[in-house]
Amino acid sequence: MHIVLATLHVRPSAQAIPLAAGCLAAALPPEMRSHTQLVDLYQSQSLEEMAARIMKHAPTLVGFPLYVWNHPAIIELAGELKKRQPQLPVICGGPEAGAAAEKLLASGVFDAVVRGEAEAIFPELVERIHQGKPLDLAGVCTPGQPEPAQQAVIPPSLQNVASPWLTGVLTPREGGVLWEVARGCPFACDFCYDGRGNNQLRPIEEKRLADELHLFVANGVSQIWVLDSTFNHPPERGKRLLRLLKENAPHIHFHLEAKADFLDRETAQLLAGLSCSVQIGLQTITPAALKRIHRTLDQELFRRKISLLAVEGITYGFDIIYGLPGDDYEGFRSTLRFALELRPNQVDIFPLAVLPGTALHRDHADLGLEFQPQPPYEITSAPGFEGGKLSRARLLAAATDIFYNRGRAVGFFLALAEALDLDPCALLDRFLLWLEQERNLSRQQIEKVENWQPREIRDLQMDFTAWILKEKGGGHLLPAARDLIRYHYHYAETVLGPETLPAESEQLRPLDLWTTRWRLNPASRVVRFRFEIIDLLQVDEMDLRQFVNLFRPVGSTALFVRRGGEVFCESLEEDFARLLQGSDGSRSPQEIFDGSVNRQEGEEFIEFAVSEGILLPPE
Repeated sequence: MHIVLATLHVRPSAQAIPLAAGCLAAALPPEMRSHTQLVDLYQSQSLEEMAARIMKHAPTLVGFPLYVWNHPAIIELAGELKKRQPQLPVICGGPEAGAAAEKLLASGVFDAVVRGEAEAIFPELVERIHQGKPLDLAGVCTPGQPEPAQQAVIPPSLQNVASPWLTGVLTPREGGVLWEVARGCPFACDFCYDGRGNNQLRPIEEKRLADELHLFVANGVSQIWVLDSTFNHPPERGKRLLRLLKENAPHIHFHLEAKADFLDRETAQLLAGLSCSVQIGLQTITPAALKRIHRTLDQELFRRKISLLAVEGITYGFDIIYGLPGDDYEGFRSTLRFALELRPNQVDIFPLAVLPGTALHRDHADLGLEFQPQPPYEITSAPGFEGGKLSRARLLAAATDIFYNRGRAVGFFLALAEALDLDPCALLDRFLLWLEQERNLSRQQIEKVENWQPREIRDLQMDFTAWILKEKGGGHLLPAARDLIRYHYHYAETVLGPETLPAESEQLRPLDLWTTRWRLNPASRVVRFRFEIIDLLQVDEMDLRQFVNLFRPVGSTALFVRRGGEVFCESLEEDFARLLQGSDGSRSPQEIFDGSVNRQEGEEFIEFAVSEGILLPPE
């Protein structure tokens, strides 16, 4: 018996964790588990390469978790395995399998499709497959029986579900892990498959969670994506989880999903005690759309809840969907405007995906929704988005991602819009117009947002800002606007970059401070500004016009460094700035200062910079 559980990921990344496969392997008895191999595959690999990676383990059973992004490729891969070894049993499960079992079986490449959660039946299913017995188990569909003999049973508790981490099936990676803390969703949004027809929320017991956290800490995990679509429902459960994170893993960064309605001051304060980011599903503010998808929104309450996060300095983002039934293009713009005015760190915008198994999929004909027949099932036509408006929504979403998200614009976007007397969406419209007319970019080039790099976007923001301020007669605001763009770019890059750490003492001991050709630590940034950096940070408290009227462009040089999860930005004295800017490994401080600073004073600068890791010895 040789079982291969193969997961096809989008790309190698910290989130490319075979969690579903790991859960299945953990559910097996130790003897079966010892003969089970997890195989990671990636979309960049050829069909032949993926098949070879599986077949080298001489499998007697292959299983695939199916998701929206890998469904067609897995069917093709399963077909390739059948060509190579026709009698090889191939099975699948996962979200896509549960919703489209009949279609998957019709492909002729699967011997069984499992609906629902499979841990409880997986050991027996494996046993029956190897013994050639009928697969009449709960939730299992076969070519001869496309409807299961018994419907899948959702366990009321996860207490007896084995942990893929604690069993050793999965080994925590330093780059990050996916961490399941609950299953199910208490809500029933018509576009979503999270609830899978069941509104029962089933948390994992805290003892297991604490043990897993200890394991993650011991393995040096740096970030955790918490798999729980609404971690803060009910609120007390969310608070217990946050306390658990603080007690057991205070230095790990957590990615959480929350519902704004259940945020309160205590939750915000607990979040502030962690290194974390919180994503909130806004989706739409259009009343007719909210009603149609069975969601509610009190805009004023939402603003108040988000302000709790803002006051505590928590990183938060919103999800928005365009193309929802009951919505239209203007409604989408209103939603985006509402979101941007709340200063989120990120706004993720998606076209509606009409997922099999959801209420929208069931009712799509009555709702006038047309969508791709294959994954990702994105809408191609929807009422309210006729006459090219769907394409315009897609382009506006791309502009938001480029200028706001990838352009690190949260800190200056509204200040720029206010200085131009434009609302947020109108500013993005002008940016699109500029890209098309002044930079001669096609829509296809703009929409390939993954090709845009932060530095390239920063340069575009600089040029666009000069163009539109000139058009609006606000050229005098340009130095301050460019300083803001420059500051937020370097701040964000410092947050995302490596920590500034000093060299080992053994490297430093034999070196003379004054004559060594030091080099600036690549993790540190020395940046010139037109305005004093300390004054520039006041823009949050006033608009751009007020700032320019109050302060003068006296010039400054700032140092950006990261210590742990905190970024420090300091205005530098002129001599210290000259030292850092000149330290490129080719000149010593003696040569850089060239008599303008005496040795004693210069060595004080150097000693500080070396001890803080700002300067490093020669390579």
